Amino acid sequence: MQRAWLLILVAAVVGTACHRPSEVSRHTIAQSLRGVMVYPRSALVDMSSGDSAGQMTLSSPDAPDTVATWFRANLLLNDWTLETDAKQTDGSIQMYAERKHQPLWITIQRASGAAGSSYTVTGAITGSSDSTADATQRSGSSMSSKRIQRR
Repeated sequence: MQRAWLLILVAAVVGTACHRPSEVSRHTIAQSLRGVMVYPRSALVDMSSGDSAGQMTLSSPDAPDTVATWFRANLLLNDWTLETDAKQTDGSIQMYAERKHQPLWITIQRASGAAGSSYTVTGAITGSSDSTADATQRSGSSMSSKRIQRR
């Protein structure tokens, strides 16, 4: 099952990246989000990357709590350690997980102006300065805009 999700993620990255400016590195995104699953029936909204970190924004027709419950279960099933899982005052859900020193930040929120939710998955290449973030950055709220170039 894990390989199927990896193939879906790689296909989404490669297929969508063809329409993106060259600043978005498909290689960086693939390396920084290696082994990361995406929620079923998600649609890719945007991708961005920096030197050693990558981010994908996706949308889902399901509610944020449903998406979060799925991530909680599937992260554990695929050997991720869920370090942080908190609902914010604005209703969004922020998670931080690690697997073999590979960091993963997930932020899930209600879709604006539509039913469902949107969420971002952000990862850093293992061994990079982005993967050795301090405790403040692990919350996901302090990711530097210099590390992730939005396009």
